[in-house]
Amino acid sequence: MRHRRFAALFVAFVCSVCVDAPRIGAQVPASAKVGIDHLIIGADDLERAMAEFEQRTGVRPVKGGVHPGRGTQNALASLGDGQYVEILAPSNEPGTQRDPRTAFATLTPVGWALHSDDLPSVVSALKAAGLAVGGISPGARARPDGRRLEWQTAAVSGAGLESAPFFISWGRNTPHPSGESPTGCRLVQVSMTEPSPEPLQRFLDLTGVQVRVTRAAKPGMSVVLQCPSGSVTF
Repeated sequence: MRHRRFAALFVAFVCSVCVDAPRIGAQVPASAKVGIDHLIIGADDLERAMAEFEQRTGVRPVKGGVHPGRGTQNALASLGDGQYVEILAPSNEPGTQRDPRTAFATLTPVGWALHSDDLPSVVSALKAAGLAVGGISPGARARPDGRRLEWQTAAVSGAGLESAPFFISWGRNTPHPSGESPTGCRLVQVSMTEPSPEPLQRFLDLTGVQVRVTRAAKPGMSVVLQCPSGSVTF
């Protein structure tokens, strides 16, 4: 009798764990081809930021254009292999609020993006894994030469995911910025820190992106590039 009661309690416990445990099996399919697309480095003045990047890396970024209605502009440098650096700075566009990512006197990593060939599949897989994912949103900007660039984005949200990268899928007729930006640097490493690293690490594991998240008192991001000047850390 005692054995039967124990067996019943054990089955009930196992079932409760199965119901309450996070779902971890719905990994983003390999066919979606998820990988690091670009790194965002913030600064409070674009010209000064471009000069600092050139001085530190030996590569002069090129201006990419203004983000209408968002109060920001950027400059770009290629990292090769479909990756690039975006320097984000204020555009001083009237009627727009200051983006907090552009409040730094020196170049500071403030975000990153993952590319995908199949954004709907990525969103579906992450939702199946129990993550909150916003809808797919369109975006666009014009380059200084007038050519229009188009893309779609999606992002996760939730506790511990504030530093998670967003997803981007470039338009079919849009050239990838890495192919039309100054070359010379390569991405060596991206490192993340979080007070509670588990949510961000689980998210990255689901995407298949191999970036390690370590425990620290404050959230942080570090980027290492190999450039004509040598190894450079932001």
